[in-house]
Amino acid sequence: MFDHKETLFHVTSQLSRRLANGVRESLAPLGLHPAQFTALAEIGDREGLTQAELALRLELEQPGVARTLAGLLDDGWIEKSTLKGRAQGLYLSDKARKVLPDAADAVARADRAAMASLSRTEAAQLIDGLSELVAANRM
Repeated sequence: MFDHKETLFHVTSQLSRRLANGVRESLAPLGLHPAQFTALAEIGDREGLTQAELALRLELEQPGVARTLAGLLDDGWIEKSTLKGRAQGLYLSDKARKVLPDAADAVARADRAAMASLSRTEAAQLIDGLSELVAANRM
């Protein structure tokens, strides 16, 4: 008989929810949510990118990215500056520059805690395997 609990969908849904909760708890004292951290980390890696470029880099839809950016802008985490034409580049604010290293540390700690039961080799294999699945299932 088919057991839905032994499907990739079920297992990854359970894991995703638990990991998201762990990261959310780690970031809460810094005043950030996981989606905000991810956007800030990407902007920090390449300041000046546009909203459309960020959406592509994150592989997310524009409306969700727009909502996250609106919140980051309202809360003073990012700034926008007009580039050539009408496009606006995204930049970290001083507030974000101060907090982002601590946020990255918090996420890294949550990541290590989530994989604490795995050896380094097993953890690396898991990340590689999941990355292959993501690449194979891009839409």
